[in-house]
Amino acid sequence: MPGSVGGPRILLRRLREVMAEPESAQKRLDKIVVLIAANMVAEVCSVYLMNGARELELFATEGLKPSAVHAT
Repeated sequence: MPGSVGGPRILLRRLREVMAEPESAQKRLDKIVVLIAANMVAEVCSVYLMNGARELELFATEGLKPSAVHAT
């Protein structure tokens, strides 16, 4: 994969490692978006989840303003 930090198998291994860490879900999501952005050579990577009001809420981002996280 030209320009990427690692291939798909390396990314999957790193994602599994992050998910196995004994940190909070928020810290793991923060690490995941950084890993994916770096692997895909992307300026922005974000994770949106549906909240209790059935609205998409920004839960983690690399490349957007950190203050936008959890601000729906």
